[in-house]
Amino acid sequence: MHTEIPGLIVIDDFLPLPYFTRTHAMFSEYYDWKGPDGEVYKRVSLLRVPGLLEAIEKAIGPIELLGMAYRLNYEGEEPNQSIHSDLGWGTHALVLYLNDGPSGTAFWKHKATDTVSINVGQVELLEQVKDDWEDASKWEIRTEVTMKFNRAIIYDSSLYHSRYPFKAFGNNPENGRLIAVAFFNMKELV
Repeated sequence: MHTEIPGLIVIDDFLPLPYFTRTHAMFSEYYDWKGPDGEVYKRVSLLRVPGLLEAIEKAIGPIELLGMAYRLNYEGEEPNQSIHSDLGWGTHALVLYLNDGPSGTAFWKHKATDTVSINVGQVELLEQVKDDWEDASKWEIRTEVTMKFNRAIIYDSSLYHSRYPFKAFGNNPENGRLIAVAFFNMKELV
């Protein structure tokens, strides 16, 4: 179920050499990484993802890259925050699926506040939603993008989103939930 929503772009066949990037990801070194938000993210590989910056700029224009990485998660593992925004990680984010699987990304609306995003400075709104990140009953799915090999989603980092379903799958780099992520600012917005 994928319907168009403002601030979300879905691009199939994103990388020109996706199998090279997938192989690079499968043989990269993964570790648990403590992010600037204090969260520890399981199985992250912080490095330059081959071809990713060039593909992003070809798709949407010049960017100021803030960071990129691979993420690998296995069956039963849940995300750090089920529903969240990437506020503070730049104006935009990208998820590139490096395999097919029973997963994807959902974009949400917070029922009580009727909001779909949170922007810098919205302290009162943050206070209203922050205790609901882990309670899916407080949210409504706006759209869901299915995980498909070499499909990229580029989205406004203020949008509420999550891995969906929340639990990952697989038990090794070949069959686990394998993605590349990037966080950036659009140069014309800087």
